[in-house]
Amino acid sequence: PTFEFSVDVGTSYAPPPFPQRSKQTGAAAAAAAAVRAAQLPMADDATASAPPVPTADDGGTAVPPATGPNDGADSAEPPKEDGTVAPADEPSKETKRERCVLEDFTQCSESHLWKLMMSFYDRKGVESWSQGIVPHFITCNAFIGAAYAKVLAGFIRDGMNPKSPEGVRLDPTEPLYIIELGTGSGKFSFYMLKALIEMKDTLDFPIDKLVYVMTDFTESNFNFWKDHPQLAPYFKSGQLDSAIFDAVNDESITLSNSGVVLGPGTVKNPICVVANYLFDTLCHDIFQVSPGLTPDGGGLLKEGLISVGSKRSDEPDPLEPEIIKRFDNHFRYDDISADYYKNEGGDEPHLERILKWYEQYFGSSSGGGGSILLPIGAIRAIRRLGAFTNGRAVVISGDKGNNNPEQFRGLLDPHIAVHGSFSVMVNYHAIGSYFTSRGGFALHNPQEEASLKVSTFVLTGDDTPCPTPGLDEDGSWLGDAISDRSDARASTCPHLCQAFSTAVDQFGPNDFFVLQKSLKEDSPAPPLKAVMALLKLGDWDPDVFYKFRDVILNQVPTCGHKLRNDLCRGIPRVWANYYMLDKDKDVAFEIGRFYYGIREYANALEYYTLSSDTIGQHHVTFHNMGLCYYSMGFPDRSLEFFAKSLEMNSEYEKAKSWKDKVAVELKNKEAGKGGPAPPPASGPPTSSTGQITSGYSDSSEEEEEEEAAGAAGSVAPAPTPAAPAPAATPAGDVPPPPGAATTEG
Repeated sequence: PTFEFSVDVGTSYAPPPFPQRSKQTGAAAAAAAAVRAAQLPMADDATASAPPVPTADDGGTAVPPATGPNDGADSAEPPKEDGTVAPADEPSKETKRERCVLEDFTQCSESHLWKLMMSFYDRKGVESWSQGIVPHFITCNAFIGAAYAKVLAGFIRDGMNPKSPEGVRLDPTEPLYIIELGTGSGKFSFYMLKALIEMKDTLDFPIDKLVYVMTDFTESNFNFWKDHPQLAPYFKSGQLDSAIFDAVNDESITLSNSGVVLGPGTVKNPICVVANYLFDTLCHDIFQVSPGLTPDGGGLLKEGLISVGSKRSDEPDPLEPEIIKRFDNHFRYDDISADYYKNEGGDEPHLERILKWYEQYFGSSSGGGGSILLPIGAIRAIRRLGAFTNGRAVVISGDKGNNNPEQFRGLLDPHIAVHGSFSVMVNYHAIGSYFTSRGGFALHNPQEEASLKVSTFVLTGDDTPCPTPGLDEDGSWLGDAISDRSDARASTCPHLCQAFSTAVDQFGPNDFFVLQKSLKEDSPAPPLKAVMALLKLGDWDPDVFYKFRDVILNQVPTCGHKLRNDLCRGIPRVWANYYMLDKDKDVAFEIGRFYYGIREYANALEYYTLSSDTIGQHHVTFHNMGLCYYSMGFPDRSLEFFAKSLEMNSEYEKAKSWKDKVAVELKNKEAGKGGPAPPPASGPPTSSTGQITSGYSDSSEEEEEEEAAGAAGSVAPAPTPAAPAPAATPAGDVPPPPGAATTEG
């Protein structure tokens, strides 16, 4: 019996049924009607900036344009037909087309942008991740789940130290809530909670007092978690709960399982917040600081207003997510003062302090000014959650962004990256300054070349009062003062700092993503030892296994028995880490192929059965199971599964051929003739799966075979079947002549 590496596309491999898009009702319908009423087609003016063309890698992180003062990609005016640049007062032909104005110039955080963001995730639901609309591997793998768990464990260890600051100390008799914002598919939640539970013997905190809470604003995601088989045991144990929660607007969280309501002043221990690829999708405000000193020693501060528009002349449904792909947004900048924010729940002086810092930092006439995105949505979410514990919190966040203010130099319109939905670069420097202004501190990864920046922030409940009016006139919060205060406070939590250094700085989630991506794309045939090392580093992540399945299956039949044994020890961990999301990735089937390739047919049968139970029955899976039973010496059972394969696909020639062959063998045996039946003229049938062929290309109906037998001593001998099947050659279905070598050399 043999197996092949290409896949027949079968009807049973259709994507899973996900919640349908929700209809517009209530406030959403009213908002849509209001926007429709305000739509006015208008010609582009010459001052509108050309929308940048976003690029993205396959990890889900859009690659931002350079933001230095010498980069003209985003700041340049649209080029004329002759290649020159049109001056600001000379409209080019390109800008004369009509656009649909969804909204006139508005403060960015209050603009229609964010209504479209909410509409996208509300209508698409889990399909955003399961169908690859929003790539997510970089923040949804076993490595990053373990890394965050290690950082949190460091915080817990400091919290259990009686010598630590009072604001971070933990009470082991009270629950420790881990609130994940914008959970999405739930895949990251699964990995982080699993890693924490596996650390229970060294966690320094009672594991039964740890409660992980998944939150999102869409009901479709909420329902998906409740029905997910990999999450069910954690829900049952009480260590996992869930809630519908709008991180920017809601004041409390009602847990669906326990019924507990988390609200201001109700939580005894510091709240633990996790937010991946969330802050870049919450509302932001735009500011610029023009160079040239003002009398108070800073630059000229301006707010950026945005007019959201579409390249089409009309948009009947202003909340249609497809508008995101047609964005034609314009920007305008108006003078303001640093006391810009009002009614921010007591955060007004902290926000003024941050804007004053940027005024001073970018005010030099030689610096070219600065363009700042202020993540006001993230700050509001942190303020609301921090109120649950009277201002005590630890936040771990991974996103596309910057923590070095030098990255903000230059007067540029903000880059809005489109990748199904859209996102902007997160200003982690501003978030860290906010925490420090409130008496806390920030830990940043200084690495600048990174698709994913991970930072950790701590609030101790000891907010530093901001003097008003005449905010910080002594300059005590300007220049390096903020970072110096942050560093001094961080030193009081040494275990957290050490864990962050080890799990993020030295080799973190972004490094793991880069390594696996490079090995996959830059090495046509990476050695099995290298793939094995990557699997171990990533805690046998199923997506990594799936990406390198062809490398493994091609090389394992001829590898040394020590390496094969190492793989066999780790492969069960792949399945233990499996989280059902994308039904086009049949991980159980691929594990079955692995075991078939090393002639461990009983294990192969186990995973083929799991494939049928989780993904659905498929004629190829039944065919493979028939081959396993035949190789184990059970022709009667093999005949049953070849028949099942043909019941699902009567035209499947491989199953037909094997069914006829085994039937003849059994007939000869009954007649006392003995001996195997002659092989079918077309050679032994092989299996196929229907998704991705060798070389990581898209699915194909073309079949590519691989030998099942390895070099002498490299694989365990198979049980002697009643009638041994001929081995297939890599080139095709024709069996080799008697005595010919059956290895790839």
